[in-house]
Amino acid sequence: MKTRAIIIEDEKLTADRLEQLVHSHTEVDVTANLSSMKSAVQWLQQNPLPDIVFLDIQLGDGSGFDVLDAIDAYPHVIFTTAFDQYVMEAFKHNSLDYLLKPVQVEELQTAVQKFDKVRPEVDVSSAFDQLNVRLFKKYKRKFLVKIGMKYRSVSIEEIGYFHSQDSVTYLCSKGGNFWIIDQSLEELESLLDPQSFFRINRHMIISENQISSIDSYFNSRLSLELMPAFAGDVIVSREKVKAFKNWLDE
Repeated sequence: MKTRAIIIEDEKLTADRLEQLVHSHTEVDVTANLSSMKSAVQWLQQNPLPDIVFLDIQLGDGSGFDVLDAIDAYPHVIFTTAFDQYVMEAFKHNSLDYLLKPVQVEELQTAVQKFDKVRPEVDVSSAFDQLNVRLFKKYKRKFLVKIGMKYRSVSIEEIGYFHSQDSVTYLCSKGGNFWIIDQSLEELESLLDPQSFFRINRHMIISENQISSIDSYFNSRLSLELMPAFAGDVIVSREKVKAFKNWLDE
């Protein structure tokens, strides 16, 4: 079966040129050429997921990441962008494919060939989130959690804190529910708005609105009470105390 792709690009000349290059120099079939975030989301919600999406990062009515936010599964995404080489390091770091505009035939062919060699170890969702923060400072707004055989989207406003134990990361909601998530605390630090969340020690990130009390603790540390209550001690490590106080005193 022939590889199916769509193009999401708001500059018509660029989109038409890319479609012609794909048609002339690859074995990929372009089934749709979409010019806005709104039309792309609508198409993706009404059609089977394509194998490849050529996705412009900056669209007239949003960003390519807004398109990805609206779908439940990720195809092989090849970003098209005019960003400079410095910003391109973000793509390389997250193992994502990209094409600099104007797209060159050799680079297009190389990117398409990767479709058959997609690396399963790449956490695509996390990579997209990291890139979105790096380029647009858009922090994560929701997390997809699994509840039995079903999934639920948890908004950032519902979250009380995150904690890790035995290399597993848990999201605790304000209602007291605990769910396992894919991201490590290190990844979460860059995905969460630092004005709303703070990593108090190696094992926990908390929301500023969920602190019910702060007390002095042994060895110049602080002890916290959270809402909902955490089963163990919640201690701000000594090296974090000054930054924690500054965070609360902004």
